[in-house]
Amino acid sequence: MQVLFASSEVAPFAKTGGLADVSRDLPLALSRLGSEVAIVMPAYRSVWQAGCDIQETGIRFELPIGSKIVKGSLLKSHLPQSQVPVYLVQQDYYDRSELYQRDGEDYRDNCERFVFFCRAVMETPGQLGINVDVLHANDWQTGLLPAYLKTEFAGVPSWE
Repeated sequence: MQVLFASSEVAPFAKTGGLADVSRDLPLALSRLGSEVAIVMPAYRSVWQAGCDIQETGIRFELPIGSKIVKGSLLKSHLPQSQVPVYLVQQDYYDRSELYQRDGEDYRDNCERFVFFCRAVMETPGQLGINVDVLHANDWQTGLLPAYLKTEFAGVPSWE
């Protein structure tokens, strides 16, 4: 079974609370049980401080966000001491000192940032040439993924 795990936080790459721990531990457990698991998360500034090897994939995105087209790319790493791949959605939206807010105030463009992330998650399987059996979406930042599965990505081969 191919499981794509989408999360805004995954330890040790980015963490504000328990979501990051679960987003690391559950994919590891599923992998040990025989599932093929891949994780997709934003490439925050903190990703480079995690001490994990990060590589370019050569995959680029040009995604519609409202009335504009936003460009981004996909990087790749692995969960430490495992073969579980972690794909990192790189875009200037995520190159900030904190994940969701600064000085206690949410970033004004959080909605736009995570719409881009969700659209990138949906494009990732096709770009990687994999078919997904289960999409595991976590927390509000991935809330659009089920809607995209039923609408814009209904009938797309990598999601059947």
